[in-house]
Amino acid sequence: MSAEPRGDYSWLFDLVATDPVIRHLALARHQALLAAANGALHRSNALWAAHYRSRSSQTRLGAALDQANADFRWHQEQTIYGPLHAFRDAADGDDATRALWAPIAALSLRWEAEYPDEWGAPESWMWSRWGTKEAVLRRFDRAGCPEDIQPEIAELVLAALRRPYRCKDWMYACLVRHLDDPLFFHEVEMLASADDPSVRLRAQFVLQVATHREQRTTRTSWRRWLKAAG
Repeated sequence: MSAEPRGDYSWLFDLVATDPVIRHLALARHQALLAAANGALHRSNALWAAHYRSRSSQTRLGAALDQANADFRWHQEQTIYGPLHAFRDAADGDDATRALWAPIAALSLRWEAEYPDEWGAPESWMWSRWGTKEAVLRRFDRAGCPEDIQPEIAELVLAALRRPYRCKDWMYACLVRHLDDPLFFHEVEMLASADDPSVRLRAQFVLQVATHREQRTTRTSWRRWLKAAG
């Protein structure tokens, strides 16, 4: 994103409100903004095609195309995409921008964790929802987790360990090296003795990652560790 998003994004936290009325109002607002962005994008594409083919009225078509592009950017920026793109695209070392938008990046992960059907609805996304989840987790891994959201990140890691696997969940293990909370690791140690073998093995892997924080955790790290563990 070329510029910082502008607007009041506090309403986005209602996407995880326990009150279903409040939550569904926020969801409707988010989805309506995305529908408007999609409409502007389709209009932009049609105008671009007409502009490309036309031998006349280039100025009029060009102005309409510029307006459609501006409408698309504005509507998309008002949704969760605005803060997420700013968080994702923050330059390495730009701690101020990262800290500003990290709470909404964590919110996007919490939204998926607590209300996966609403988060995963086609109307809730313009681009790949799993690709967006991956980008957020990768950014947290690369740049670290700001101190004020570390408790929330710890809860998200624990939730990922306890539940059936979801796409990109393996990346939560990468974040463990950024956490240093004895209570969190006590919870992981408890899960490492769980009756469910999937939970137990994932927790044991996370403890292994925490022990060797200098090692890079990749998509294949889990498979290698599992094979070595017998």
